[in-house]
Amino acid sequence: MRTRSKKIKTVNNNKNLQKSEKKNKFDQLPLDLEIEIFKRLPLKSVARFLTLSKLCATTIRSPSFITSFPSQPCTLIASAPIIRTCHNLPSSFKSKDQRLYFFSSSSSSSTSFLSRLTCPSSPYPNLIEYYYHYANGLISVGCGREQIVTNPSTGRSITLPSVRTRRMVVKSFFGYDLVSDQYKVLCMTERLHCLRQDLSSQHQVFTLGEKKPWKMIDSTSIPGHCPWSNGVCIDGVVYYVAKTGKGMSQLSLMRFDLRADTLNLFTSLPEEIRTSSLCSDTLLNFEGKVAIAIPTTSYIFDVWVMDQDGEKHEWLKNITFSIEPWKSLFGYLYVRGTTHTGEFILAPWQYSDEFYVFHYNPGKNSFTKIKIDVSADDEFKGRSKRAIVFSNYVESVRLLSERQFMI
Repeated sequence: MRTRSKKIKTVNNNKNLQKSEKKNKFDQLPLDLEIEIFKRLPLKSVARFLTLSKLCATTIRSPSFITSFPSQPCTLIASAPIIRTCHNLPSSFKSKDQRLYFFSSSSSSSTSFLSRLTCPSSPYPNLIEYYYHYANGLISVGCGREQIVTNPSTGRSITLPSVRTRRMVVKSFFGYDLVSDQYKVLCMTERLHCLRQDLSSQHQVFTLGEKKPWKMIDSTSIPGHCPWSNGVCIDGVVYYVAKTGKGMSQLSLMRFDLRADTLNLFTSLPEEIRTSSLCSDTLLNFEGKVAIAIPTTSYIFDVWVMDQDGEKHEWLKNITFSIEPWKSLFGYLYVRGTTHTGEFILAPWQYSDEFYVFHYNPGKNSFTKIKIDVSADDEFKGRSKRAIVFSNYVESVRLLSERQFMI
């Protein structure tokens, strides 16, 4: 028995020695060559090198490697449970029903399952509303006072400290500033009475990677408003539409500057945009400009673009397109985003069985249906799901491990 034990120890020692030699050989490579090797690897393979050596981990976590990691933009589709607020939920509703499933899709009709995320639970059983936002490779999910930031490509996520408030509902937005290389979450509270909403207040900001609590920003210069739309982040600024004015009867574009931590009313929406067909989830990034797509009929869309860098901040009708020639392929579609090549992404609000998106190319007047393969998880099938589309998604080497953004 002793002889066998010695043999086992010898084999283990030899394996450890070989592993150590491999580490030493890799660490002896020039840094530039090491970075080039990492750039050519798939993201999940890069994650495995975090455990190879401290030098590899330091290189992968370095800002220069993170910002230079190549990634082709694609469309990220997330499926989420359809949950109504201010209504009693069934007693069978459990945490597993609050899962997000992430799929990537490209215009080449290829799709792949990425990961799944269990969303934060609401402390109020009869009041559940989630807010989903994308910025530079990461997704934020907010519910009540809880916020999660996740990397869909790696499946890693972190939970932020709870927002400091006693109020029941918290709305959140998420953005990234390239100049300061910072991600920030903007939260604001409201009292919700099911039939009416109070103005937003207690505006707070959290910066990922900083060991600081939520920061309350000065609200004296922030006009009274109720956030109404999704948010879109362009060049370090988060934009969203809000109800403003007397009786909250107006719609305006709000602007949150991540570098200055300032929130203000940027411009009003013209009458031509404030129609009954305007949806709360159609704020777009169209070629670096804030845009809104409005359905004028079941098949025709007007795309309004606002030049946020101009002096007058005017809204101009940029394009009108029709998808009626392909109406046999779908039921009712909404514009959910744009691609980096200028295509419009259209999808229904919810799915039951088949899961798909469409790409419309205005230059070629072409229409492509892309089916999403959801066979990765049987639990996903046979349920009505909400479709959440994040356009121009890029893989990120951030959050390869929970240590990357220590809270």
